[in-house]
Amino acid sequence: MYAPEHLESHLQPISDIELIRLWVERKSPRSKRFSWQAAHRFRLFAVKPLAEVTLTDVETFAAAMRVSKVAPRFYKQTLLALKSLFAFGQQTGILPAAIPLDRWPMQQRSKPFKRLRFQLSWSLCICLCFFLGRMTPRLSGQSVWAESSPATEPLPEVAAIYSPDKGEDNIERDREPETATLNSPEPREDSRPDAIESERRVKAFLDTIAAAEGTATPEGYRTQYTGTKFASFQDHPREMRCGRRYGKKLCSDAAGRYQFLSTTWDRFAQKFGVRDFSPENQDLMAIELIREKGALEDIEAGRLESAVRKLAYIWPSFRRFGGSVESSMPTLEAMYLQNLGIYRQGLVVSN
Repeated sequence: MYAPEHLESHLQPISDIELIRLWVERKSPRSKRFSWQAAHRFRLFAVKPLAEVTLTDVETFAAAMRVSKVAPRFYKQTLLALKSLFAFGQQTGILPAAIPLDRWPMQQRSKPFKRLRFQLSWSLCICLCFFLGRMTPRLSGQSVWAESSPATEPLPEVAAIYSPDKGEDNIERDREPETATLNSPEPREDSRPDAIESERRVKAFLDTIAAAEGTATPEGYRTQYTGTKFASFQDHPREMRCGRRYGKKLCSDAAGRYQFLSTTWDRFAQKFGVRDFSPENQDLMAIELIREKGALEDIEAGRLESAVRKLAYIWPSFRRFGGSVESSMPTLEAMYLQNLGIYRQGLVVSN
């Protein structure tokens, strides 16, 4: 809590939430939601009052977004929103002018880089057109030869080549395919020991996230921030809840077993055509979020600490057991190994 120096002494100090609210009210209706979410994400990352934030904190936050491989447009818009917030705070006197806004990290790409990217794109396009031009006559000739040659013996179906098991009939080839990019957390048909172990590790890691978030119970899939429950899985509840965390009042619309923000859920739901907030889809989207941040291979290979470090920005609760990833790792590892042992023993209970 802090107050601007130019205000009268009888005024109440202004909290970070109130400062952000005043700043968001000045935004256009289209940008209010994103501005609020950007400020909320930064406050969770910094874990300190905005008046105490330094340029190093902002640069560290920017570096964390780059490590997480967020979209360039999202990266730029988030940093611009935070710069606007601190500029507003300094102009109104609510925040001290401790951060030089002219040194704000943006990491914009230079014009030579853009020109090089344009040239490479054109070169690839020309090469592709040349390749297709050379191959089209050959492919046409093969097609004519295939039609004119007598049939001798039936060729194997193409679908059988891609079947995970050569002795298995592809009896579902006529069914409407499900979204091919989603990896269900349910056990795969592949019975190889390494594939089964990878599935167990992913399941154990998802349970560890839930344990850190406080949503490891069967009701975790319908839990909102502050522990309240929502009634329907028809969609993300999108309800802003406020509570105290890290000794401060924080507000969030996080919900579900993995505490998805509505903005994160909407992005993945649109990408994969997800139509509801069911427990199954929550598991699937959590795996896809982990994959997006480059941590899924670490989990499948058993590199727990590497995965946690890549995802600590997404799930800050990974730092709750000691204030940092390093100090929290013993507790997280113990939780993970306990969950993994349950799956290895075959004592899995469906949530």
